[in-house]
Amino acid sequence: MPPRCTVAPARSADDAWLLGRWELTRSPDGDRKDWLEFAPDGRMTSITSDGRRLGGQYSVAGQEVQLNYKVGNQSILMTLTYGPDKAQLYARSARTGYTAVYEKRP
Repeated sequence: MPPRCTVAPARSADDAWLLGRWELTRSPDGDRKDWLEFAPDGRMTSITSDGRRLGGQYSVAGQEVQLNYKVGNQSILMTLTYGPDKAQLYARSARTGYTAVYEKRP
């Protein structure tokens, strides 16, 4: 009899580059430093500089990473993009048009 899998399926190997912690390194809008953590099961966490955590889900499609946070009864959707080297994540502000940059941290 084959072994039973009790762990959620991992993301595709193509998405492995995203897993781990990403730090806000540049914000033209002056946002406070924060971090994004991506887990293999499709969950992600946003961590503010004062330690608050907000959980959600993510998915990767094309050149985009879609984030979906749940705050009360509301969903907050956010789209990040990345370049061919996958070394940075870009968050474009709908309000100002400026782009914040996240970089992978160990």
